[in-house]
Amino acid sequence: MGAAAADQDDRDASDATVERLRQALDDVAQRHLRLCADLDGFLRRSAQEREAARRAGQRAALLPVLPVLDTLERALAAGASDPGFYEGVAEIQRLFARALREAGAETVQSVGRPFDPRVHEAVATLPSDGVDPGTVAREVRRGWRIGDEVLRSAQVVVASHPERAQPWP
Repeated sequence: MGAAAADQDDRDASDATVERLRQALDDVAQRHLRLCADLDGFLRRSAQEREAARRAGQRAALLPVLPVLDTLERALAAGASDPGFYEGVAEIQRLFARALREAGAETVQSVGRPFDPRVHEAVATLPSDGVDPGTVAREVRRGWRIGDEVLRSAQVVVASHPERAQPWP
């Protein structure tokens, strides 16, 4: 075998080695891209799960407080003969409401607005001439939300068509 043939064999071997190394590099690059995509998906899912857990914790912490606030509001509506006692209860109610707002909760607006089953729970209807049918006429229990999520639906009385008197037969 001549020197030219040996050089050609060396070049062929080098070309094969270079091709194998390129293929290995392409495989590693593809694997790297897949791992990066997997990591991005994992980070996105982890962030979503953390946010869901935060909202669930917030909900679990705030829901038990709402009946306390309801009771304070009923006590204020009933009134008291002792002005100092009444002002004390009013201050506690204000503190509870402020704490809820600072925790991210806000009240659901109801009275005078159209009934919305996503945020309102109708507990009664009331025939009314002065209010359009389907409008919330009165709030029985205040509703609360955290962002777009309803923490507790508002219990409301919804205006209906006025009942017409039927003549006696």
